[in-house]
Amino acid sequence: MPVWTEALSALDASRFVKHETATPATDGATTVFTVANAYEAGTLEVFRDQSVMLKGVDFTETTSTTFTMIIAPDADEVLWANYVKA
Repeated sequence: MPVWTEALSALDASRFVKHETATPATDGATTVFTVANAYEAGTLEVFRDQSVMLKGVDFTETTSTTFTMIIAPDADEVLWANYVKA
């Protein structure tokens, strides 16, 4: 069996989190945000309103449940995330 087939068979769809709103709410000053579950390193995708944020440019992974925005989002912006649960 090809290696990629084995990897696909190990995937569990319940581990994928899509469109989760990060907390706390944006306020123009806060830069550290949290997601509800620990995520696999390197799987976090962050969106600021409808724009994709770039890891290392717009945000950094702080812990397995938090990330830090380089520039604090305005109060009227929404941060949401996609990731794979650890």
